[in-house]
Amino acid sequence: MKLWDIIRICACIVSCGVLWWAAGRSEKIKSPKWRRLWLLAPLLALPIDKLGPELSMIPLYIGAVVAFFGFFMQKKQAKRVLALAGAVCMALSFPVCLLNPRYRARDFKGDFEKLYGCMREHYVLTEHKGIDWDALYDEYQPIFADIDKRQDVGANAIVWGRFCGEFHDGHVNYVYSKDAVGDVNKALKEALGNDYGLAVMHCTDGSFAAVNVDDSLAAYGIHNGTVITAWDGKAPDEVSKSSPLYDCNIFSYNEEIEEGNFEIASFPDIDNEVFWSAIFAAGIGGDSVEVTYIADDGSEQTARLSRIGDYAERFADTLKKLNNGVNIGNLQWKKVSDTVACLRIKGMSFDSKSYDSADDDAYDEMKYELRETILRYQSEGVKDVIIDLRSNGGGSPHMVNGVLSLFAPKGEHYSLTNAVWDRENSCWARNEDGSYVRGDDITYQGEQLLGDGRVIVIVNSQSVSAADMMTKEAESLDNMTVIGFTGPNGSSQAVGMKSARNGSISFSNCIVLDNDGSIMIDSGTDRQSSNGDGVQIVEFGSEAISALFDSGEDYLLNTALEMLEH
Repeated sequence: MKLWDIIRICACIVSCGVLWWAAGRSEKIKSPKWRRLWLLAPLLALPIDKLGPELSMIPLYIGAVVAFFGFFMQKKQAKRVLALAGAVCMALSFPVCLLNPRYRARDFKGDFEKLYGCMREHYVLTEHKGIDWDALYDEYQPIFADIDKRQDVGANAIVWGRFCGEFHDGHVNYVYSKDAVGDVNKALKEALGNDYGLAVMHCTDGSFAAVNVDDSLAAYGIHNGTVITAWDGKAPDEVSKSSPLYDCNIFSYNEEIEEGNFEIASFPDIDNEVFWSAIFAAGIGGDSVEVTYIADDGSEQTARLSRIGDYAERFADTLKKLNNGVNIGNLQWKKVSDTVACLRIKGMSFDSKSYDSADDDAYDEMKYELRETILRYQSEGVKDVIIDLRSNGGGSPHMVNGVLSLFAPKGEHYSLTNAVWDRENSCWARNEDGSYVRGDDITYQGEQLLGDGRVIVIVNSQSVSAADMMTKEAESLDNMTVIGFTGPNGSSQAVGMKSARNGSISFSNCIVLDNDGSIMIDSGTDRQSSNGDGVQIVEFGSEAISALFDSGEDYLLNTALEMLEH
C-alpha cells in the first residue's frame, strides 16, 4: 500500500476515537464548539491529494460519512455507535486495498480511449495529412491495453510518443504527468541503448559521420568527422529506424537525463527527418558493436567497440551542441562583432498580457524596447542584425509581426489568413469546392529601422509554430536571409490540449490559412511543408563537425557573420 493511504486511514480511525471521546465529553461540558470535531473525519478522508481518489478506498470514504452523521445526533450513544461504525468501515480499506489487484492502478487504457476520442473529433488536419483513425485505433488500442495490464509507466510514454509521431505534426505531443518522470526517464534511457563512445549524424553529402566522439576511440583512428559506412553491417539510418524512439514525440515536465537536456521529437518535414535519421543508431547493439569506417588514409576498416555506458547522456549532449542557440535569455541582445548584433528569440512570448491579446497594439511595449535597443546599437556602429530562432518553441503570431515590422522594408506585408468558424454546424466553414472559407488577412507595416542593413535569421528543425511563421515571412522579405542546417519544423496551426489522468496531449485544433487559401505551412501526405524552401542550407560536414564538437564553436552563428562580412 501507498504510505499516504496508510497514514490517512490510520488518521481517520484515530479521528473516530476522538469522536467517541467527544460524544461523552460534550454531554458534560455543553458547547456548540464540540460539533466542529465531526468535520474531522470527512476532511481527513477527502481524496484531494497527489494520488487522487481510489476505488479501493471507498470503505474509508463511507466510514467518514457514517462518522459525520454524528454531527446531527443529540444522544451520546448514537454518536458513539456512528463513530464505531465509521472506524470499522475505515479499517476495511486495509484488506480491500491489499487484495485488489487494481489498487492504485493507472488507467492507461482509459487514457487512450479519452485522448484518442478527443483528437479524432477535434484534430483539424485529418484530411490534409490523410489520417486513418480506424487503423490507428486498431494498431494502438491493443498496445495500450497490454500496457494497462502490465502497468508499465515508461512504456506508456514511449508508445504515446510513437502515436504522436504518426501525425508528422510538431503540435501533436504527449506530456506525461510529473509523478511519472522517474519511470519514464528510466525507460527512455533503456530505449536509447548503449554508449559506444560516439554519435552518428547524416551529412549534407549523404555520408554518415561520427560526432561527439569519446577520446578512447582515438586508438582506432575514429574522431569527430570520421565517415561511418556501417553499424553492425547495416547503414546507420536503417539501424536508427529500429529504435523504439524513432519518429516519436515526447515532452516532459523534467527534460533532464543526468547532465543533458533531453527531448525526443519527430519531424513533420521529411527533409528534417533525413538530417536526424542516424541519431539513434549509435545506441543500438549489445555489449559490443562492429563499426565500419573510413580511416584517415582512405581505407575502409572495421573495429569492435565495447559498451562504455548509457547512450542517453551522449545523445542529450549531442542534441545540445547541435540545437542550442546563443546562450542568452529570450528577447535579449548580444553584440557579436563591431557591426553586428544578435537578437535571441527562444519563444514567441513577451508577457502574459500581450500573449492573450489579439489587439494590433498588444506588442507596442515590446516593439518600443526593441526599437530603442536597435537605435542604440546603430549609434555604436551596428549595421546588421542576426535573429536566432533555434529551438524556438513558438507562441503568438502577433509577436512575430511585431518583431518583423521593425526590420521589414517599408510598406504593408502579409502574415496569415484566419479561417472562418461555422458556429451553426460547429466546424470550419467550407466553400462549394471543399476549400476553407477565408476570413481576415493579418498584415503588418514595415519600418526598415536598419535602412540598408541586412538581417540573417538562424533556424533549426525545432523552430516550430510561430517560429515557422516567422521563417516563412522572413523568406519573402528582400532584406532578410534565413539559414540553418535544416529548415524549420513545419507546423503552424493553432493548438489545443486535452488532459487525462496520466498525461496530456496537444494537437492542432484551429485552421490557419495561407494567402491562397491553402493550409499554411503544415505538410500533407507528401511530408513537405510549405516553408523552408527559401532557407539557405548550411553544409553539415567535416568543417561544421570539427567546429561544433572539437572547438565548441557556434558554427551557424559564425556562418551568419561571414555572410554579413561579404
